[in-house]
Amino acid sequence: MAGVAPALTLLGVIALFRERRLITPPRALVVLVTLLAALVLAALTQLSWAQGFRLADANQPQTGLAGALGVLFVIAWAVGAVGIGLLVDGAFGGAGLPSAARVPLAAIAGILIAPALGVGLINPATSTIIAGGVALVALGTLNGQRNRTSPVPARAIRARSTDVRGAVRLLAALSAAVGVVGVVYALTGAGWSDGAADGTIAMAQGITILLASAIPLLAAFALSAPQRHGTAAVWGPTSLIVLEVTAVAVAYQDAPVSQEMAPWLGVSAALGGGAIAWWTIPRLRGPLGRRIAVGLAFGGGYAALFGTTVVPLLAFLVPVAALILAFLRARPTRPKILSAGQTPLPVQNA
Repeated sequence: MAGVAPALTLLGVIALFRERRLITPPRALVVLVTLLAALVLAALTQLSWAQGFRLADANQPQTGLAGALGVLFVIAWAVGAVGIGLLVDGAFGGAGLPSAARVPLAAIAGILIAPALGVGLINPATSTIIAGGVALVALGTLNGQRNRTSPVPARAIRARSTDVRGAVRLLAALSAAVGVVGVVYALTGAGWSDGAADGTIAMAQGITILLASAIPLLAAFALSAPQRHGTAAVWGPTSLIVLEVTAVAVAYQDAPVSQEMAPWLGVSAALGGGAIAWWTIPRLRGPLGRRIAVGLAFGGGYAALFGTTVVPLLAFLVPVAALILAFLRARPTRPKILSAGQTPLPVQNA
């Protein structure tokens, strides 16, 4: 599967170029065959490096596949550069750029992009991110419908909006204050707290405080988020993220013992993947089956590749995000008043 995923990702990228009519059908076929061959060579290069590492660790000479590392790398780079150059040249040609300008640009792009793309695509995380981006572009990030309006009088809308802004500011301020305490504790707690025996324990306890401070921030985000897809499409994923954060906080009570933390981190990854899928599906275009497939793929990719590591890293951004939400997302907005003859659009439930 480590080899199939990059190939499917590459197929999706080229299909997207073709769907947008950036390249012609014959060029798309040539580019696809060329870049698939480059991926095979990149995989062989990776196997050659791994074999060479094992031989070097055993103090054995670099023979066989291991001895071909340099040759394989150069050939993979050259083939990949040709494929990427053809793709870029076709896209520039479709945009009307003259050949005297696009050929050198395509050659430079192929030479520079090929090694990075080859190494990136054989990495499961990078391949998943690129595939997800292609799927989002293909289906559309939003559902294409205009913001819904409501027949509620403007005075009532303004009053309700003021109440929501006040709640958002209060929750965000609370999150920022507790988050700053968590950062300070994580960095300095070992020097003054009786509960922190060393810097590792202080860091774990500080992360726990930061995770707790994220819960008011999540509530503030849900209050300020657009409700055009229905309240369930906002509060449902938010609730799963709150449970995810709680599971990570419970896991860090046993830090740094990884065996004790692993079950709770696994639960948190699954909850986070479910939240991403729930948030994504109502906000895509296209048939329901495709939207569900893309949403589940996004959620599964997150759970498998990032779910156990991303939340503790993002915890230190909670105070910053809370301040941004308090000062930017809570600004007053003018309600849209229906003019004569306009009828409100029904709210879509998710």
